[in-house]
Amino acid sequence: MNEGDPRGPGAVRESAGTMPIRTANETAERARALRAARTEALARRGLGRAEAGARRAYLVCACGAERYGLPLAEAAGVLPMRPCTPVPGAVPALLGLAAVSGRIVSVLDLARALGRPGPGAAPGGHLVALRTGTVPVALAVDRVIGVVEIDAEPASAGPEADPSHPPSGGMGAAAVSGYAPAGSEGGDFVVLDLPRLLRRALP
Repeated sequence: MNEGDPRGPGAVRESAGTMPIRTANETAERARALRAARTEALARRGLGRAEAGARRAYLVCACGAERYGLPLAEAAGVLPMRPCTPVPGAVPALLGLAAVSGRIVSVLDLARALGRPGPGAAPGGHLVALRTGTVPVALAVDRVIGVVEIDAEPASAGPEADPSHPPSGGMGAAAVSGYAPAGSEGGDFVVLDLPRLLRRALP
């Protein structure tokens, strides 16, 4: 104790007793500031997700020199190509039946279904299993390139894609719902309307 201290003998004890109160107040202020900063960061993150939600993801596949985008939400998985059991009397685009993920699915050659010239899917290609509501279906493609995101509304397919006027030899533009421009992520590709494709290719 300092006898010359004019505050008296209880001064030291009083100062020591008030220190934790000030420290607790400062800690509480810092905690509130951290919570406010965290809330703001989460709000910004939520806004970013909302803005990202305005984009659509596509699984881009190659059939020869052509690139096609399948809505990612409609793809159940990608597997290596495998032998198919032919179905007598099937349409040319139907390669046959194959076991995929423990069930029998119809394997549809995408290029043939679109009426594209060529030998069809390569033996070393991929199968894209689809999330169909009734008959299990997988698309045979030369290869799967990857997932690409583009703006919510791809460029319109235009009048040439009118489903009531499919070109001879296959569906062609009748199954096209739009186009991803060359300047988009992953380059240009044709966006397919899978329900329309399946209705036409698998009557």
